Amino acid sequence: MRVSVVIPCHNVADLVGRALDSALAQDHADLEVIVVDDGSTDATVEVLRAHAAVAGGRARLVQQPNRGASAARNHGLRLASGTYVQFLDADDLLMPDKIAGQLELAQREGLPEVVVGDYRAVQPNGLMDRVQALYGRPWMALVRTRMGTTSANLWAREALLAVGGWPEELASSQDYALLFNLLKHGARVAWDGRERTEVLKRAAGSISRTDVRANWERYVDLRWAIKQHLAAQGRDRYADELAALDQYLFMALRILATYDLQDAVKRYRTCIDRGFRPEVGPAITERYVALFTLLGFAGAERVLRLFRGRKHATA
Repeated sequence: MRVSVVIPCHNVADLVGRALDSALAQDHADLEVIVVDDGSTDATVEVLRAHAAVAGGRARLVQQPNRGASAARNHGLRLASGTYVQFLDADDLLMPDKIAGQLELAQREGLPEVVVGDYRAVQPNGLMDRVQALYGRPWMALVRTRMGTTSANLWAREALLAVGGWPEELASSQDYALLFNLLKHGARVAWDGRERTEVLKRAAGSISRTDVRANWERYVDLRWAIKQHLAAQGRDRYADELAALDQYLFMALRILATYDLQDAVKRYRTCIDRGFRPEVGPAITERYVALFTLLGFAGAERVLRLFRGRKHATA
């Protein structure tokens, strides 16, 4: 069974060679590799043309004007001929048995639309985090951002084409927006508990990087859309997922409140159910919950803002 590897890249001359090498080193034999350059202005194209695999025809290089990560992935998707597609961001690496193991799992599971894989995230300081999926509960995994990531997963090509591919209008959260679209259309999911992908978390320069506030706005918008969908399917059926969504939305809205309190309050009134009570945890103290219970979201955040202002004034 053929698998297509699609590598989108933009200004990654120092990284793309190792990503391409990791794709070519896969144990699975029936493989096509498509590298999509998204309008790079550094030496990325020159590095790729000089690579032995591109020069020798083992990997195909295509170019497009700079349109973003999702557009580059979709370009590769349209050119792909594999039953499954392995999207590989240019700063990530695959272990040699990644694709073969996931394809074997997919065949055992009746060719699901998505194979979700665990992975290792390498932080800018070199520390490595193990990221595990929430196995067997796709909607809760989606809510909790524990459903793999772009390079760790394996994607059925026809299923992606059926939902319109990657959301090109988004500058972040594209993989989870795509997973949401797939689940809405009844996608089946298989779970690969192996860590066979290494994801580099760069401080800057990623093909999909954008400003922090906009990232959190998209995070809220996506989870609000998920909440609306699950509520329409049945609040009793998805009670746990809906409760978790409120907690995740609440934490994101608190972050947005540091940028624009009025906008965060407006979003809160739209997204959060009446009677919501935040859970005490690492980022929410009992004192904050008491303030929230007494004053509500807007009042609690205003008090905290006032407190922070006084603290800075006396520092």
